[in-house]
Amino acid sequence: MAQDPWHFPRTELARATLAALTRGPVMAMSLFGARRTGKTEFLLRDLAVVAADAGHRVVYASFWQNPAAPLAVLLYECDRALQAKSTLVNRAAALPVKARLDLGVVSAEVDFGARRKSPPDDQVALLDAYLERLANPAKPALLLLDEVQELAAHPHGPVIMAALRTGLDKRRDGVRTLFTGSSQLGLNKVFSARTAPFYRFATPLTLPPLGEDFVDHQRAAFRTTYRRRLTREAALHAFDRFKANPFIFQQWLIALGMDVGLNEADAEARVLRDLAAQLDFDRVWLGLTSDQRAVARLLAERAQGLFGSAVEQRLTALIGQAPAPSVRQSAIRLLQRQGRADQFDKEWRLADPLFEAWVLQRPPEDF
Repeated sequence: MAQDPWHFPRTELARATLAALTRGPVMAMSLFGARRTGKTEFLLRDLAVVAADAGHRVVYASFWQNPAAPLAVLLYECDRALQAKSTLVNRAAALPVKARLDLGVVSAEVDFGARRKSPPDDQVALLDAYLERLANPAKPALLLLDEVQELAAHPHGPVIMAALRTGLDKRRDGVRTLFTGSSQLGLNKVFSARTAPFYRFATPLTLPPLGEDFVDHQRAAFRTTYRRRLTREAALHAFDRFKANPFIFQQWLIALGMDVGLNEADAEARVLRDLAAQLDFDRVWLGLTSDQRAVARLLAERAQGLFGSAVEQRLTALIGQAPAPSVRQSAIRLLQRQGRADQFDKEWRLADPLFEAWVLQRPPEDF
């Protein structure tokens, strides 16, 4: 298969992560990466490939793919990994309503559509049986569990996590796990809450941000694909304007490549407008009060000390008066419940870099 010129390989990071998991003292790690920053691409196209090439069996499961049945998703992916070591592409989005899982010594029918008060005992037992078959002390199997905070939010989450924790504890030498999430608050609920099954189970990591080498790589891919050149200065400026978000930056490059008459600034405006329309940002914005919009703008600006007097001048400039600290707190909690805000290194920010960029573009009359 021809190499994708747009994929920016993080091979050294993948090798270091694999070494830490399979040759180091830790049996699990948790990797935080904001939305649309290439976390899943790193898992599937870098870490999974490096691990498979080194002889490790790899299981990838995303708990965003089928949030109604997280245990069934995990079982399905375990089964696929056991049947074909080289299969790394997740197909959970196209799961059948029911699937027959056969382990040889034990089998069970997994219902992907049914909603029960608790996971059936046969599925919990099947998970343990799968982990037993996956375990290999000589070449530990690697579980890549993506967006694990969604599992924690599921009604059956505590039961599933307890079963998984038990199964992993029993096979410390044969199975290693990388949990990932796009919400620091969500990951904290999984690994920092004292009553959580995975309390202090995983060593925390943060996905390193992409830099100028990524921009140079994308410029080369742009030249290869569209037979056009883009100045390094223009590319770096756009990357900075998009706060180093690779997804939005790539969309900007595609817009430039598809329309030869489009300049860099117009391409930026078009990308933000088109993506905002796809994600219905206008509807979200109309559902916020003036105070909530102002707080969202402060989060987009990454203001410090949101509950102190230092931000009052900025709030007054936006909406004519500064809401009380309690009103600001309520606005943040609303945005957090909507999945729009999260904590990054103990500072509140908008969780989606695309929404953040869109909010920064709002004119004064939108407040």
